[in-house]
Amino acid sequence: MKNEIVFEVGGEGGRICIFRQQTDNGVEFLYDHKEFDPTYEGLDVNKVIQFNNFEEPFHLLNNKYNWHLLYIVQIHADYKAFVSSKLIDKLNMKGITPIRLEYKRGQIENVLQIKLDFNADNIWTFKSVLHLD
Repeated sequence: MKNEIVFEVGGEGGRICIFRQQTDNGVEFLYDHKEFDPTYEGLDVNKVIQFNNFEEPFHLLNNKYNWHLLYIVQIHADYKAFVSSKLIDKLNMKGITPIRLEYKRGQIENVLQIKLDFNADNIWTFKSVLHLD
């Protein structure tokens, strides 16, 4: 079996990864959430959940966390378009302004290989800047 990180975000004291794993039965995805509790009050998180596709663990992450404000460590090319679309949905749903996203925008654009645009109607859109040979 081979584990491959297909999406990872991190922040102070924690990270959330979605792994793709080839098994004898096919491909599965693992949602791996780890957080360190510096207070030693037992608030550590160490959770691994198995899924049959990428969309389900990403949906869990997307509904529960403001992942767009965390540091996006990596994303596999197979999922950049999907994640970019979900990012736009989240930014527009939450009413995130360019000022609120300013310190993260460059990092997000770089890792997703997109160019974000906030238009006159206060709506976020994106264009892919992938250069395929």
